[in-house]
Amino acid sequence: MTPKRKHSLSWLGALPLTILAVLFNYFSVEIFFGIDFLFGSVFVFIIVFTYGLRAGLAASLIASTATFFLWGHVFGIILLTCEAAAVYWLQRRSGMNPAILVAVYWLFAGIPLVYLTYFGFLGTDLLDTTIVGLKYMVNGILNSLIFSIFHLLYQQYVLKRFKPKRFQEVLFITFTSIFLIPSMFMLVYEGNKEYKEELVRLEQTASLKKQMISSSLSSWESAHRASLNTLKLYISEDSRHMQQHLQELGRSLPYVQDIYVFNHRKDLDYIYSEKSNLPFYHIPFLKLTKMNPYVTDVYLNQFTREQMTSIVVPFHEEKYTGFAVATYRIQDLLMMLNRMEPRENIEVSLYDEQLLSMYRLSQLKNGKISEFADPNSSFIMQPGGDQSENKMNRWKESSLAERTAVPLIPWNLFTAVEIEPYQDRLYMSYIKLFGMILMMIGMSIFLAYWLSNILVNSIRSLSIITEQVSPAKMAGQKIAWPKTSIMEVSRLTKSFEQLISDFNQIMQELKSKQKKLEYFAHYDVLTNMHNRYSFTEQLERELRLSGQFDRSLALMFCDLDRFKLINDSLGHDTGDELLRELSNKIRNICGECAILCRHGGDEFLIALPAEGEDSAAAAARKLLEDISKPIVIGEHEVSVTCSIGISLYPAHATTIEGLISTADIAMYSAKEKGKNTFEFFSPELSGNLARRVMIENELQKGIEFEEFHLHYQPQLDLKTNRMTGLEALIRWENPRLGRVSPAEFIPVAEETGIIRRLGEWVIDRAASDMRKLMEHGHHELSVAVNISIKQFYHDSLPGFIMEVLAKHQVPASRFKIEITESVVIGHFDLVLEQLHSLKKEGIQIALDDFGTGYSSLNYLKILPIDIVKIDRSFIQDILSNPEDAAIVQAVIQIAESSSLTVIAEGVETDEQTDFLRVIGCHQGQGYTFSRPKPIEALLTELEEQYTKG
Repeated sequence: MTPKRKHSLSWLGALPLTILAVLFNYFSVEIFFGIDFLFGSVFVFIIVFTYGLRAGLAASLIASTATFFLWGHVFGIILLTCEAAAVYWLQRRSGMNPAILVAVYWLFAGIPLVYLTYFGFLGTDLLDTTIVGLKYMVNGILNSLIFSIFHLLYQQYVLKRFKPKRFQEVLFITFTSIFLIPSMFMLVYEGNKEYKEELVRLEQTASLKKQMISSSLSSWESAHRASLNTLKLYISEDSRHMQQHLQELGRSLPYVQDIYVFNHRKDLDYIYSEKSNLPFYHIPFLKLTKMNPYVTDVYLNQFTREQMTSIVVPFHEEKYTGFAVATYRIQDLLMMLNRMEPRENIEVSLYDEQLLSMYRLSQLKNGKISEFADPNSSFIMQPGGDQSENKMNRWKESSLAERTAVPLIPWNLFTAVEIEPYQDRLYMSYIKLFGMILMMIGMSIFLAYWLSNILVNSIRSLSIITEQVSPAKMAGQKIAWPKTSIMEVSRLTKSFEQLISDFNQIMQELKSKQKKLEYFAHYDVLTNMHNRYSFTEQLERELRLSGQFDRSLALMFCDLDRFKLINDSLGHDTGDELLRELSNKIRNICGECAILCRHGGDEFLIALPAEGEDSAAAAARKLLEDISKPIVIGEHEVSVTCSIGISLYPAHATTIEGLISTADIAMYSAKEKGKNTFEFFSPELSGNLARRVMIENELQKGIEFEEFHLHYQPQLDLKTNRMTGLEALIRWENPRLGRVSPAEFIPVAEETGIIRRLGEWVIDRAASDMRKLMEHGHHELSVAVNISIKQFYHDSLPGFIMEVLAKHQVPASRFKIEITESVVIGHFDLVLEQLHSLKKEGIQIALDDFGTGYSSLNYLKILPIDIVKIDRSFIQDILSNPEDAAIVQAVIQIAESSSLTVIAEGVETDEQTDFLRVIGCHQGQGYTFSRPKPIEALLTELEEQYTKG
């Protein structure tokens, strides 16, 4: 057979296998909810190891294209094609079983690629990405084992090629399958079990809310009906008394919009209206046949087009026959129901045709016929949109909905419980389950390899002996035959039991370490108090409850007096023990209702309920009294006092930052008064309060009258001393305030919301000035602009920046934005999405003031940054403080390992410049190079430099 004909037959043989691969990829098998397996790789492996790499890669590309229609992206094509190529290449060089090679590929290449593509490019949550990676790995190993069996069958029965297999390989496949099949059954069983348990929790939550709705609406109807019934006591009296009582009744009943009194001819006799005296009631709702009070169906207000309902109470008195009608907005009643249990993941809405349509659509998406669906039972309502979206994401956006029918009320409600919080808990269980399955797979591969070796070695020894036996040896020598025993099986059993025991022990150790890590993430190790992060979470929850129930709260900022002296004189061990003793005292004084935090080295924050200044003052006096008592630590008797600043919610501030800030101001006032005392915050303590008000008033005018302008501070390459870029710094000259520092007006602009308009002005002006630089031939320079967190609140930020750059014809590569760690903290998801959008457009991102936040090194890994700017606080003492020098050098090394550019801020001397150059810092910025200048002065300086050059 000619090579050409052989090549054609190879492609012809691969064609049906490719079709099977496409079908088994497109019609995926759902193992349990949201986790589906693809089996097209089985046939791709058969093609690769039968017809060669070229045919296999072509088949893989075609078959994995089905994943694009399933998931809406091309990364599945890349991952699966790389798997086929890598396994083929490794098998050719090592000769190992494909199952082992698939595990090696996904462990060292596949899963990192999953994190890079899904988490890095697609923006998938870290939890979802982990699930996807583990699913790929388990799916790949299972496919490789199925391939090992199918490949034997394909060679023998389809191609009629009987190629002997090594006995060890056959045993390996057999033993691995024996161990793996129960693992896969356990995976399916446990996964579905976890899903059903979470679904039961969802249904219980929805059922509880449904009962509360029914009870609340029944109470509302009975109470308001009884109140309306009192009108008949006044109906026959003077109309003035009747109208007066009607007004009082209308003001006393919550949620009432209007009250009408119609006579038996349906003429309007009396009216109470919350907003206007224009009657709008839909008269046909008054049914003469109705002798008892009733609630009407939902209707529209003909003036406001709002959904309304009414309670109608008929009157059949001796002197008057008619109806009393009270109207209500459906929106107000829904707000009442939603406030009963204010959870973000539960929503009560009116049952209408739109919701019914969504329900029917969700039924069709689940493969059910909507005509036979029962809307009276709970169901999963999926969102609309692209059907090819990942099932995990679609389920996260779904809700468990349940229709609520209330006696005596003709309209129904829907209770929708968001699934996302339950899904996160479910996916954590999935990750543990996948991890356990992978460990079992690893152990099964090891045991299969070991068992096959034991059995094959005995057979191999026997084979060698029989081959060497000759008639002479048989006659003259005794043959030493290999011995076998049942004890090997016993040892195997004991080894397996030991492996399981070790696995359980490892899992226990991991759980113990996880608990410790969770504790360290929320508590201070020394004092067992909340750390800043945990304190902020707890206080935010307490402020939300205080706001809902109109309660007050006191925040105390406690700072120990002369604590540094104790540390310096008696040592840090004594200081730590003193802090532990003081934390116990504070805990005993404040009780369990207080939220305690170690805010700094010798600073504590205490949040506790307070009826007013008197109760907070009493607690502060008790703290001062007990803290000042001597404490025996080892051989020393230590006495310490503290100064306390107190801020009250909501009297002094309504935000966490405001409470801490005002308490901090009050604490410093207490220290100024001699320490060992407490002080409440008052406006007089803040000396610049009046100036702040003026700044707030003048900010808007400053933008309108063009009082702002930009200065630019150059950034230089420390090796070549050439200018590489500019940082735009805003300046404000006000005719009434004079020159105002950015440190003063930027926080005010952020609080008042003016920062967005101001920031847009800065971006536009910086782009315009960059255009000037380019027109003068300075194309190598770039300009950097600082971005506030308030600007990220609007999704339009990336689009606005690109529009401005297009307007001024400035390339995106010449424009940079600078953010601080404080921008990211607390707004991670909001900021990260927009940063990725800007990064995709080619805009460079710099992390400013690096080293002053909570978890700087973590942000270097997860944020799409290009530049790290070391804060000036580390540069100032870099020559005299070894710790600062070590920190700067470490940051430079870490940045270089991540291919990030490092810029040192606040460089003020030539010695600092030389030191930074020696330790490998890329760029510098500071007064030693140039002070900030207007664009005109900068252009002149650049022209002079180029003229001299």
